[in-house]
Amino acid sequence: MQIGRKDVAWNFAATFMRIASGLIVLPLVLRLLPSQEVGLWNIFLTIGSIATLLDFGFSNAFSRNITYIFSGVKELKAKGYIAVDQNNTSIDYGLLRSVINAMRRYYGILAGIFLLLFIVVSPFYLSTILEKYSGNAHEVWMAWFTYGVLVAYQLYTYYYGALLTGRGYIKKSMQIIVVAQSARIIITAIFLLYGLGLISLVIGMFISDILNRTLSYLAFYDKEIAHKIKESTIIPVREIMKIMTPNAIKIGLTTIGGFLINKSVILIAPLYLSLSDIGSYGTTKQFIDLIASIGGIWFSTYYPKMTLYRVNNEIDGVKRLYTKSKIFLIISFILLGCGLILVGPPILQFIHSRTHLLPAAMIFVFLIVGFLEDNHGISGALLLTKNEVPFVKASLLSGIGTILLLLLGLKFTSLGVWSMILAPGIAQATYQNWKWPLSVIQDLKLTASDYYNTLLSFLKDTKQILKK
Repeated sequence: MQIGRKDVAWNFAATFMRIASGLIVLPLVLRLLPSQEVGLWNIFLTIGSIATLLDFGFSNAFSRNITYIFSGVKELKAKGYIAVDQNNTSIDYGLLRSVINAMRRYYGILAGIFLLLFIVVSPFYLSTILEKYSGNAHEVWMAWFTYGVLVAYQLYTYYYGALLTGRGYIKKSMQIIVVAQSARIIITAIFLLYGLGLISLVIGMFISDILNRTLSYLAFYDKEIAHKIKESTIIPVREIMKIMTPNAIKIGLTTIGGFLINKSVILIAPLYLSLSDIGSYGTTKQFIDLIASIGGIWFSTYYPKMTLYRVNNEIDGVKRLYTKSKIFLIISFILLGCGLILVGPPILQFIHSRTHLLPAAMIFVFLIVGFLEDNHGISGALLLTKNEVPFVKASLLSGIGTILLLLLGLKFTSLGVWSMILAPGIAQATYQNWKWPLSVIQDLKLTASDYYNTLLSFLKDTKQILKK
């Protein structure tokens, strides 16, 4: 599995396209759409994230086991892993085909379940939200149900990303994102300028996702893979699901906790705050999420390689890539966070945005909460390379704590938007923010000198790249 600087460069390019989406589409959204519609769009995106809940952790389990297979593992386990025999690192195509078949069936069922739930719940939830809306409700309903179909399609093809990542095709995956994001920017901008409003954002995303999934399919199923998979012998789907289910359920419960921490805020707060407040919160969160995406580039690029090092018992390799990931995350949050606070508001003012960022003090605290979450998230993902899930209970308790703190803040205090920032921050600071980084330090036996040496190496590599 060859992953190197070109993969990092393409990951930067893909993230840049997400930034371009923010630099090109978001200003158009903020200028052309009323703040109420911006708030609605943030609610749309939160509903879409429910797809992650329905996945219930199987995406992570599938992707990790695909990586195991391409690393040479011949037998999958429900817990832990079998180290690769260095005398036989060939790919078991029968095992690969079996996992792919299981993914197809699972996500097909999942897409149907989501669409059914979406149709049943929508009349109750959206009707309540639209009581505060002064625009054209019919257009919102049309955009809403189109978006529901889009999310069902995303679920049905959810495993394509797992295939590319598991195979180590980071560069190809990022190239596809660049193409798809470019299409999204162009299409969304055109429709916005034509005055189609909220539906413009849905159509742009829909076409982009179809393009992304089609190119991903073609990239994975090259002639060699297609031929060898076709000739292989499969294991019944039931047997594969028995292996995947235990840890997938644990990750799924963890995902529910993550949803309660990050997404329930957007779903609950509109019942107490104005859509304009939600628009400002959601817009600020988009920029902070963007910073988190940039900060996580190093880790996400090299994650399959860390998994490979793990199953080959090359712990020094895991340690080196992990510490570089942490340093990259810290630098990204410091530089880009300062940029957001200092430059963000003037830029929005310059483009005559109808939706504003949160005040500087709120952004500063929001950045700290975001960094601590991403920091422990990277640590948790590293622990998953061992095919063990130790953080289920902690994630669920943090999620429940977030909701309780949020409701207390919104109902019994005048904190308002501050409640949306502080509730998840406090809930996670009590345990998760420090527990999982500490667990990785103990697992890899990390010392301060490891971070110092990695920092020197990181700065040296960066200097060489800049000279080129």
